[in-house]
Amino acid sequence: MNHEIARSPVTIWSEGSRLAAEMFKPVGAAGARPGILLCHGWGGLKGHLAESYAKPFARAGFACLVFDYRGWGDSDGKLIPLVDTPMLTEAGERSLKARVIREVVDPGDQIADILAAFAWLITEDGVDPTRMGIWGSSFGGGNVVSAAGMDSRIKAVVAQIGSYGPPSDEGFVALARQRMADKARGRIDPALPQAIDQQPNLKGVPDVARMLFNRPLQAAARIRVPTLFIDAENEEYGEPDIQGGAAFDIVRQNAVAERHTFPCTHYEVYDRFYEPSLKLAVDWFAKHL
Repeated sequence: MNHEIARSPVTIWSEGSRLAAEMFKPVGAAGARPGILLCHGWGGLKGHLAESYAKPFARAGFACLVFDYRGWGDSDGKLIPLVDTPMLTEAGERSLKARVIREVVDPGDQIADILAAFAWLITEDGVDPTRMGIWGSSFGGGNVVSAAGMDSRIKAVVAQIGSYGPPSDEGFVALARQRMADKARGRIDPALPQAIDQQPNLKGVPDVARMLFNRPLQAAARIRVPTLFIDAENEEYGEPDIQGGAAFDIVRQNAVAERHTFPCTHYEVYDRFYEPSLKLAVDWFAKHL
C-alpha cells in the first residue's frame, strides 16, 4: 500500500500542559484504521518523527500521531512559581510570577504525556480503538515499554534502541538521592536541575532524581501483547544489562516477542539501517494490529 496522506496539527492536554502534536491519516483507506503513537527519545522533536516515521507508517495504512513532550519543541514548558510568591491556597484564576522550565528529560512527565497522547489518539475519528500500537526510539523506547505495561489498550509495541532503567551503581543512586533532597529543600533554583547534570553530547538535562524511579523493566513484566525490540549491537548508551536484551527476556515470558539487532552504534539505526529497521516496525504492526 502507498496511500496519500492527510496531516493536521492538534493540541493535546497533559496534566495542564498543552502538547503540540500532528496527526497523519491515510487518505482513501476503507474503514477505521489502526492507530500508532510515535514517541521520540532524549532531546528529540516531533518534526523528525513526522518525516522519517509517521509518513511511512501512514502510507502503509496506519493513522499516526507525533507530539513534543512538555518543555520541548512547540509544547508548553513547565511553570515553577518563584520562591518569593505566595502559596496558592485558593482555587480559581490567579496572577503568578513563574519561571518556565524547558528541555528537562523527566521520565515521569514523559510517560504521562505519552498516556495523554494515547488517550487522544484512541478517541480520534477514523481510528480503530481495538487496534492500537505504540512505537518509541532511544529514551522513548523505554518509555513505550513503561506505557504498554500501564495501559492494556495498547495491542502492539515496537521499542527501538531503548534504554530500560537507571544505572545501578552506588554513585548514581547517591547522586539521585542528593538531588531529591536538594529539590525538596529548595537548594536548586529553580526546583529542577537545568544548570547541573548535563550529559555530554545530549541536548537538555536529565532530572536525575526522577530518573532513579524510572523502571521500564518492571513494566515489561506486565506486558501481554506482541512486542518487537530493535537494537544496536554496539550500543554506546547505558549498561548492557538494562538494554533491549534484558527487556526482551522479560516480555517473552508472557507475550509474543522478537528482538532484531543491527551491527552498528546507536545513531546508525537512524541512517545506515533506517530502511530495514523501519520495515521491521511496519511489518510488525501490520501483522499484529
